[in-house]
Amino acid sequence: MIFKKKDGTEVVTYTNKERAAALEVSLTSLASYLGFTPVRTGTHYHLKEMDSLVIYNDRTWNRWSGKGSITGGTQIDFMMEYGEATDVPEAILKLLQFKGQGMDVAAPSIDTISQEEKENRILSLPPKNSNYKRLYAYLIQTRGLSQEVVNFFVHEHLIYEDSVHHNIVYCGMDPEGVIRYAGLRGTGDLYGKPFKMDVPGNDKNYGVNIVNKDSPDLKVFESVIDCMSYIDMTGDYTSNKLVLGMVEDNPLVQFLKDYEHIKSISFCLDNDKAGQQAIYGNPEDNKEERRLGLKKKYEAQGYEVKVEIPESGKDFNESLLNSKKNNLNISMPIHRKRGR
Repeated sequence: MIFKKKDGTEVVTYTNKERAAALEVSLTSLASYLGFTPVRTGTHYHLKEMDSLVIYNDRTWNRWSGKGSITGGTQIDFMMEYGEATDVPEAILKLLQFKGQGMDVAAPSIDTISQEEKENRILSLPPKNSNYKRLYAYLIQTRGLSQEVVNFFVHEHLIYEDSVHHNIVYCGMDPEGVIRYAGLRGTGDLYGKPFKMDVPGNDKNYGVNIVNKDSPDLKVFESVIDCMSYIDMTGDYTSNKLVLGMVEDNPLVQFLKDYEHIKSISFCLDNDKAGQQAIYGNPEDNKEERRLGLKKKYEAQGYEVKVEIPESGKDFNESLLNSKKNNLNISMPIHRKRGR
């Protein structure tokens, strides 16, 4: 939790829930992000740059050389030793930001951030690759998207392939076309786990978006790939689109301030507990903690609000893959060996 004292000093504290979320971070992904190269050795990993440091079960580590002020522990200890975090609260905050799940971290609202603070935020975008072969291969072959949809996102400068790690970079722009948000998605499983993270310097009040001022309709998604899958299945290139990158609605608040032509909002979040509780609220919360679901919140503001869920699976990409699999099974004849 971030808050400011009366003298303007920023203080970081954390809850047990935030600490538990920080301890879910993949250590191999974190080490890679911090510039190290994890190498598998049997059931463990060591770092190419420090072969005395061993990562166990992707959650704990130890440096057998005994060098350094911290020689082992959890992701929190790793962030303090190698990620320039000065204490435990800052390490947890950095881990949550790395994880891209800042919902339990109370960042300053868009109204309380000064213009100077906004201008001083530095978003360090990864360099673009000379070609996007891995991007296309991953999105088409692994995610089942059509080349038409991928072309559209590339041509609109919403995605590109970085030249260092060949990750997909997702870009969210403000009304002036300035990139304010960028996220990374691996083009393959990183050490057996999907790689996702935000680019440092992000403004979490923005998301990847598609604007059409001739349409009053807005479709809201959790992820870029779900948005792409929805377009692929529906052929909807007309409505406005916004990707939250989470289930918190900070980017939606900002989008509606920037684009006042929106009259109707369709929430296309994941069909799982987190997504549906975000839409409808959590009836199990006590009165002090209970928050209004997104549907009622934006209905109260005068918007027409709809909810769209995938026909199958927990999200629209799973639905797309399932539909393609079913179509393939129907169209492909079954070959059986003939008996002699």
